[in-house]
Amino acid sequence: MRKELKVAMPRGVGICKKISLVMAAMYFKVLAIAPMIVMAKDEDKTDTGVTEVTDGIDVIKDLVLGCVGGVGVIFLAWGLLDFGTAYAAHETTQQSQAIKKVIGGLIMIAVPAILKLLGVS
Repeated sequence: MRKELKVAMPRGVGICKKISLVMAAMYFKVLAIAPMIVMAKDEDKTDTGVTEVTDGIDVIKDLVLGCVGGVGVIFLAWGLLDFGTAYAAHETTQQSQAIKKVIGGLIMIAVPAILKLLGVS
């Protein structure tokens, strides 16, 4: 009988593959599907006819989206710092949690652009 050797994969290879798959899916979504939705949008449906109301709502909407983007930047920086600390300490659990923070921060930063592509804002 012949014994097979199992080669251990370096740490982080599985995580890198998962991240690249998620990024490829997001890239496809933004470049292939979102422009079709934006082109199909009807511009007259969101007009209330009262500019004072729509201007006030736009100000509040921009403020909320700016806050979401700002919190996303904080989460991104926090996740990157956590990942660096966990990578230096060779702790895979903390590394995966830090990667989740980084991805969450990137999503929060991208929320205004995603909403604009979808035609919501």
